[in-house]
Amino acid sequence: MEGQAYLKVIEKRLERYFDKHPLVQDDLQFSLVAELHASDEGYFLVHSIKTYSVQHHEYLFAKHFEQAVTMQDLLPYLELLRRRMQELKTTTEHMSSLFTLLIICEQGMDDTLKQELVKYKYHKDYCFSLKGWSDLAVFVVDIPKQEVTCNKAGRKTMQYFEFSK
Repeated sequence: MEGQAYLKVIEKRLERYFDKHPLVQDDLQFSLVAELHASDEGYFLVHSIKTYSVQHHEYLFAKHFEQAVTMQDLLPYLELLRRRMQELKTTTEHMSSLFTLLIICEQGMDDTLKQELVKYKYHKDYCFSLKGWSDLAVFVVDIPKQEVTCNKAGRKTMQYFEFSK
């Protein structure tokens, strides 16, 4: 499977839940940008008596590289997502947001990248967690090896990006 075919598979898996957006984000070119907004509410007896409301958001940014990828190649994209996390407007109903960077490597990845990626962590609390939190999940897809590597924040959503067998 090549990178473009893999990207189409991911688009197909996520199309039911995610909304696609324009591909240019702050002068960095992406192959796919998508958002998911979900909310949950609890009621007491009737809908007019709301007991709680929580919101969860996911933001996916996918980039396709033709060459082998190193950590230096990822830094501008990671910085963009960290800025986005800092600028996120939250309310008291916001519970959590997951920012996902999906890197598709046509020529594989640098050996040290895998080690650095597994240890990579970025977490942001809003108003001492009273307005929720955000995590940054990073996935690197090695097309020649048919392998997906992610950091700890990405483990919950790993099944979206794995190769089908």
